[in-house]
Amino acid sequence: MRVVARIAQLLAVVAAAFLAMPALSAAAGPFPPLSGPPIPGNSPSIDPPSAECFKFPYFGPKGHANFDFGDKIVSLLTERGIQVEGVDPMQAKAGNAGIYMPIGWQQDHIDPCKGVYYPGGFTLNDVQSGHKVTIHDIYLRPDGAHAQVELDGQEQGEQLVATYKLEEFAWNVPTPRPLEGGIGPKYWPFYVSAYLSQKVRELTGIQLAEGDYLANLDAVVQYVP
Repeated sequence: MRVVARIAQLLAVVAAAFLAMPALSAAAGPFPPLSGPPIPGNSPSIDPPSAECFKFPYFGPKGHANFDFGDKIVSLLTERGIQVEGVDPMQAKAGNAGIYMPIGWQQDHIDPCKGVYYPGGFTLNDVQSGHKVTIHDIYLRPDGAHAQVELDGQEQGEQLVATYKLEEFAWNVPTPRPLEGGIGPKYWPFYVSAYLSQKVRELTGIQLAEGDYLANLDAVVQYVP
């Protein structure tokens, strides 16, 4: 019964988080604007919470998520010779298959002004051209995944790097995962954003169109061992 109660609590928090973010943001100020020109040096890329915003605990104590790239993305990365590298605590999967990320309230949190926060990220190392693109410190918001982007060591500020459709995953959020001791979506498709499409084309010449399928997120929040 305790597990059932925790699952019900999770569903309420998930729904409240996604439905409340736009309203809370309007009251506390809009989402932070995208940065302009690259920021030289190693200045902090994450602003501290404002007085109007607070950090809430993540949905559960522990869990994991698999961000598995689509077959087309894996083929493009492999053919180009691009190496996917993890940024702690996220880890790159073998063969450029995707990213594995531990999740839980020990590292993640919910910011009603900025979204659901995940530290770490991943680097796309284009050995052929020498370019490196790092996507890190990720926020999930109703319109997609926002992250800090670093190009060849230069911070570019926050960008919308991937999009998703609420109607495609909302019904999958409460999927029971009894064998894994928790709950979470098995199907949560992400798509290439306009920014990601442009940068990939500029840096590598790869034609990756806005709206192309990028990856699927399979995540489970665990409440029991």
